[in-house]
Amino acid sequence: MRSTFLKLFLAFWTIEALIFVSTLLILVNQFRTTEAVYTSAFAQMESNARLSIRAYETGGCAALKAVPSIFPIDTPAPGDQPALLFDPQNHLLCQNISAAPYAQRVAQVRRYGYMVHGQNSQSYMQGVLADNERGQHYVYILRGSYPRQIYIPYREMLPRLLISLVVSLIVTFVITLMMTRPIGLLRAAARELAQGNLRARVEWPRRSSGVRRGSRAEKDELRGLVLDFNEMAERLEQLVDAQKLLLRDVSHELRSPLARLSVALELAREEADVAAAKRDSGESDRACALLRDQLDRIGRETERLNDLIGQLLGLSSLESTRKLAQTEQVSLREVVRELLPDMEYEAQRRGCRVAFDEAQSATAGSTVLGSRMLLARAVENVIRNAIAYTSEGSTVTVSLRTEERLIGDVAVVVVKDCGPGVPEDQLQAIFRPFHRLDLARQRSTGGYGVGLAITERAIRLHGGEVKASNAAGGGLTVEMRLPVAA
Repeated sequence: MRSTFLKLFLAFWTIEALIFVSTLLILVNQFRTTEAVYTSAFAQMESNARLSIRAYETGGCAALKAVPSIFPIDTPAPGDQPALLFDPQNHLLCQNISAAPYAQRVAQVRRYGYMVHGQNSQSYMQGVLADNERGQHYVYILRGSYPRQIYIPYREMLPRLLISLVVSLIVTFVITLMMTRPIGLLRAAARELAQGNLRARVEWPRRSSGVRRGSRAEKDELRGLVLDFNEMAERLEQLVDAQKLLLRDVSHELRSPLARLSVALELAREEADVAAAKRDSGESDRACALLRDQLDRIGRETERLNDLIGQLLGLSSLESTRKLAQTEQVSLREVVRELLPDMEYEAQRRGCRVAFDEAQSATAGSTVLGSRMLLARAVENVIRNAIAYTSEGSTVTVSLRTEERLIGDVAVVVVKDCGPGVPEDQLQAIFRPFHRLDLARQRSTGGYGVGLAITERAIRLHGGEVKASNAAGGGLTVEMRLPVAA
């Protein structure tokens, strides 16, 4: 019996059956006592006996015959004969039959006070001892036919009992189905997920797409399990898609400089051949200059390739790090000030400026706990990205502020440029590795798409968050939030 459905179904229904049988046994045993029998059937016999005695003593046999004395159980039958009344001397009163066959029954009634189901050929007899007003003992015997149908105790209750069993069966089936159906759906979705279908999800019997974390509906354990599975499957799909995209972008980024290296190398070889051929002529200096240009290009592409590999190694290191090995108190104000000279130099090459808003940042709590190198790299990548996209002649503004929260103050590093901004649906995607708004991935539109990814992971590793938004007057604003050191 390996089916969970069958186990739960039999468990619930067995409990209901035990409750039903226990209740039935209690009811049956409640009416098995002699007192209960006496208080029901014999109470009526005693009443009829006293009525018959009173009628006989006041009006004789004529009055006795007027008293009802035949009581059929189901339908009138030959065995339903008039009741017998015996006086204190055991004489049969007002009946033209012999009293001898009943002598033993009369003695039994006088001895015990009653007689239950005495047998007499095809009929039954029940007797009771009754007194007149003077205390004399009469014997009253009732004769009747056995019922034609087999008597089944509590047969009038059987239809209701059967209905109860059917209802309990249906209710148990529904409850068990409600409990096991989500488990079956989970198993089917898990098998699909294991076979490589990352789009496999569990459809809850009642739509749960609007259920939020911490909501009342999520307190249902089975529904919460379904939601957790769907969230896990969605996260796996995103991670695998991100890995595929990362592999494609890394291949593209590595192929481009390698291709340029190959071209430059071939040109350098050709120029070397030309220089060798023209060594005796006056054109050797020009050939050597061209050769130096190609070798310089090879050097630049090699440097770019080395820089890309360094960024990839840094990103990989951050991805695999779960906790900082060593931390220290770092002043974000000092970090920004140290970066300003280099950032200003890069900005001048693009015809723009970088300014640190000292007035706004003067009162901000800027000391955080973490790695000075990682924080400096995170802020530097954001400023460089702003310099790359800001308009010529504009200013990239860097500022600090403090936000008060219930869990503690948060230091915010704000970098704002005056560039074209980012589409609203891409504001979160720009922090993914190798994400570029320009699908052609031209060098003039930015770097490799790794800098902001490094920033996001470095800030997250410090327990903070980074968020990008479009400024009202144009440009992109990037906010890096970090918990202030206590």
